[in-house]
Amino acid sequence: MKMGWRELIRMKKRFGLMGLVTTLIIVLILMITGLADGLAYDNGAVIRNLPVEQVALSQEAEGQLTRSFLEEQEQPKGTEALGVQNMVLEKQDGTKDDVTVFALPAETAYGPKQLQALKRGEVLVDTAYAKQTGTAVGDKVTDFRTKMTFTIVGTVTDGRYSHAPVLWTTIASWDDWQAKMQTNYVSAFVSQDSFKTDLTTYTKADIVKQVPGYAAEQNSFQMMRIALVVIGALILTAFFYILTMQKMKQLGILKAIGIRTRTIGSGLVFQVFVLTLLSLAFSLCVTLGVSQVLPSGIPFRFEWDTSLGYGALLIGTALIGSVIPLRALKKLEPADAMGGMAG
Repeated sequence: MKMGWRELIRMKKRFGLMGLVTTLIIVLILMITGLADGLAYDNGAVIRNLPVEQVALSQEAEGQLTRSFLEEQEQPKGTEALGVQNMVLEKQDGTKDDVTVFALPAETAYGPKQLQALKRGEVLVDTAYAKQTGTAVGDKVTDFRTKMTFTIVGTVTDGRYSHAPVLWTTIASWDDWQAKMQTNYVSAFVSQDSFKTDLTTYTKADIVKQVPGYAAEQNSFQMMRIALVVIGALILTAFFYILTMQKMKQLGILKAIGIRTRTIGSGLVFQVFVLTLLSLAFSLCVTLGVSQVLPSGIPFRFEWDTSLGYGALLIGTALIGSVIPLRALKKLEPADAMGGMAG
């Protein structure tokens, strides 16, 4: 390892260039990972923040809240009724926005505490949505279909569902809204504890995965991340293979004076490990810094466990790739190397 470390110090420019390329690859992986995590969180933030563990939906809903239609008399004991439906908001300035209505009883144990103070026709909106659109407390918004008017009386954080802002209200306001559409249903029954029911039940994690677009987004990003990890490992392997081939004469001399192939090989693997580890550390700092300055409208989320996981995966694949040049080193005959130098 000492030999590998000394070479790293002596050949700063060559290894620095390799480190720069490795850093750029890791930064790209971490940025895509942060965007994927941000989109995943944004897609079901409101569900993630609900302190519930079991959710009952109608069978044909297939885990999607907006497809579930239940009668209130079906409600199991110890649960709360949850209403979820899409709405097109028409604001006072004439603009329209797509939102998702979430409704729980005013005395809910799971929803925002502000629900307890809401009166009929009053709603809470997502904080980020309010900032982006200039919506303020006291503004009135109208449902485009029913022309029912709601008054905004507060905001909630992380109120997003299927990338749309959430409009929180009470079941009483929900019932009034449903009456104007000549319907009468709720979407789900939720509880922090398990309960018995003939309805189809899901965990909170299952509900998040069934949010429209969630699986397609995450599968696409997963393929991109895996491809980048493989590409990064191949690039590092190619770099070190070429570097090893260029040093074959010097390595042959080392073998001729009695240094074992294992010792030389461990030095080469050590170089790969140090280079990728330093690149990962620098890339984490860069990505963390970028996450602090990105606009709030970009759904980017830096997660240490995910970032470190993909960083460790890249280091592992790079170490595996570094073994490939060692085969040529093992077959190297010192006499051939020295003969090549003499010629």
